[in-house]
Order: sequence, then structure tokens, then C-alpha cells
Amino acid sequence: MNRSLFAVPAAIAVTVFTLGISTPAFAQVDTCSAAPGALRAAAAAVEPGVAKKALGNIATGEKLCEAGNELAASRKFKVAAKALNVDYASLKAPVAAAK
Repeated sequence: MNRSLFAVPAAIAVTVFTLGISTPAFAQVDTCSAAPGALRAAAAAVEPGVAKKALGNIATGEKLCEAGNELAASRKFKVAAKALNVDYASLKAPVAAAK
């Protein structure tokens, strides 16, 4: 009985915390579809050496996406964005529809 007096409120608190920090599904943007195109466009505007390195990371990220490893792909896209001096968070932000 004493254990349940502690365990139940703790379980409820952990559940509420987890739900509170999670992003709603409708607000998420698919990294594998949004980032590569935007990064390739940014790579076209920089010097060839930087672009080559970034394009290599983008290609690796796309292969990781095909393999189903979105987390590792996101890391590669972040490295490419940093090399291109692009804000990675802005690539993943949902874009409002133009009217």
C-alpha cells in the first residue's frame, strides 16, 4: 500500500511531463523531405570547396533517410547547414501558406 502511494503519483507526473514536452504530430516537419532541397539550394550560392563538403553530408543524410535513420540524417544535415552558414532550425520550421 505504501509503495502505491508514491508510485501512482510519480507515474502520473512522468506521463504529464512527457506529454507536455512532446511536439504535436501536426507541427512536425519531415526532416528527410524538407532539409535536403533547401540545403542544396544554399550550396549553390557558396564557394565550390564548401559546397562539395556540404553536398557530401547532404548525400549521406539522404542515404540515412532511405535506411530509416532520421536522427542520424538530421545530424548530417546539421553539419551541412553549419558549413553553409544556414540556420538549420529555419529549414525545419513549418511555412505558413501564402494567401
